[in-house]
Amino acid sequence: MVKYNTSNNKNRLFLSVFGMILIAAGCISPYEPDYHKTDELLVVDGSFIKGQETQVIIISKISPITQREFIPVENCEVKVTDDSGNEFAFSEESPGKYVATINDDLIQYDALYKLVFSTLDGNMYESAYQRMLQTEPVDSVYAIKEYHYSQKFENESIYGMQFYFDLDVSDSASKYYRWQIEETFEVSAKEDIWGVYDGNTIETTNLENIKICWRTQQIFGLYSASTVSLSKNRIRKIPAHFKLADSDDLKIKYCVSVYQYALNEDAYFYWEQKRAELYESGGIYTRQPDQPRSNIFNVNKPDEQVRGFFWASSRKEKRLFLTDPFHKELNFPYYCEYFGMYSESNDLNELKEMLMTYIHNFEDELPDPPIYIARNYTNFILISTPYCADCRKLKIGNTTKRPDFWE
Repeated sequence: MVKYNTSNNKNRLFLSVFGMILIAAGCISPYEPDYHKTDELLVVDGSFIKGQETQVIIISKISPITQREFIPVENCEVKVTDDSGNEFAFSEESPGKYVATINDDLIQYDALYKLVFSTLDGNMYESAYQRMLQTEPVDSVYAIKEYHYSQKFENESIYGMQFYFDLDVSDSASKYYRWQIEETFEVSAKEDIWGVYDGNTIETTNLENIKICWRTQQIFGLYSASTVSLSKNRIRKIPAHFKLADSDDLKIKYCVSVYQYALNEDAYFYWEQKRAELYESGGIYTRQPDQPRSNIFNVNKPDEQVRGFFWASSRKEKRLFLTDPFHKELNFPYYCEYFGMYSESNDLNELKEMLMTYIHNFEDELPDPPIYIARNYTNFILISTPYCADCRKLKIGNTTKRPDFWE
């Protein structure tokens, strides 16, 4: 009979497993970027879009990973040229931001365009040519009420609106696409103003409507897709963003704008790499992300690394409007503060005189001018803080200018 020493076998097994773990651990190394060597790298974010009123090129330097700040590159000479010798000059609107307003008729389909710029230190940079492709219209934009699971809410099921869009273009069109998504929504203050005390007098005429504002902002995310491997140039139900049912953004009127761009193949792969870098890089012990390949180079120093990409396309857009889809009550800011004065008079001059007396009597208790005055149905005059009457005060970016496309 053969006897087995179970204790020794367990020890050997433990040592073997422990050794394998050590070997495996030696094959994994954290991704620790050497940011000290990249402080001087240029970063270029630029496009040339037919169907877009203003063209924008942003030139900056990459910042140390410990600071993550935007370092603009100023005083550059920037232009876009085509393969026929035409040039379109850009001017510096703000540090590192170069803009040009170009008649859309001058931007031709199928022409080749490239970015050319020089920096203050004399370096000259160019991009590879990009063909101006014709983009077909966005097929459809729609929204579906759905339940989602969210780690933010401890994996609880949350209810809201999921937005989608479809691609359905001719088979002869481009097989590569990118989308940008914007949202615009109405914002309302609580009170309609009757008058404004500016520190000297009460103005009741020619008052700007500051109760209703609009806010437009880009939806965070990189949306790109290819139909190369598909039998049709069609993709259904491409997911956009998700809005919670109780979001104030949806409680009055909401619009989502989908902008569609046909891409050159190299531009598509650049944005796909950026998308993978954003969504799939994972933690510090995952595979080091590939740096998306730039199409911009230093003319005199071709070995210099440059980050970013210059791309050209035409833009098509489609919008979806929703009006209070969940029938939720609008929440007004909790910091509204009122100071009251009762009067049954309808005489404007008498009301103004009474209000001026009230303001002077309680000057130490009232907010600093301008003081917004509202009047309710019982002739009760309310003096409120600006947040109650001026929608622009609720959040930076709110504007009383109604969007041209608003329905």
